[in-house]
Amino acid sequence: MALRKEDMDNNDDRAVQKSKRTRITFDVNPELRRRIKMAALQEDLSISDYLGRVLEQAVPGEVSMTQQEYRPMTRETLEHILQVHKEIKEHTGGYLFEDSTELIRQMREERSQELEQL
Repeated sequence: MALRKEDMDNNDDRAVQKSKRTRITFDVNPELRRRIKMAALQEDLSISDYLGRVLEQAVPGEVSMTQQEYRPMTRETLEHILQVHKEIKEHTGGYLFEDSTELIRQMREERSQELEQL
C-alpha cells in the first residue's frame, strides 16, 4: 500500500490541530498546588500535562452534555414534583411564593442610606 502526499498532509494537519493548546489561568491555594505538583511528579508528567489528563477524564464531552439536557421526564419524577408542590401549598396556606417586592424596596433603601453615610 503506497502513501500519497495527500495522506501525509492530512495526518500532519490532524497532528497540528491536536497539538494546538490554549491557556487557562485560575487560582488555587498553596496546599492544592503542592498536591497537584506531587501527583504530577508521581506520574512523571508536567503540571500542565497532568492537569490536562485529569480534566480530560473529569469533564464530559459535548455529546454527553447534550444528551443530559434532553432526558425525558419519568412518571415517577413528575409524581414527585407534584407531591412536593402539594406539600408546599399546604405548608404555606396556598401561596407558593411570598411577594418579595416590598422586601427588595426595603433592602434598597437600607443600602442607599448606608452608602450615603460613607
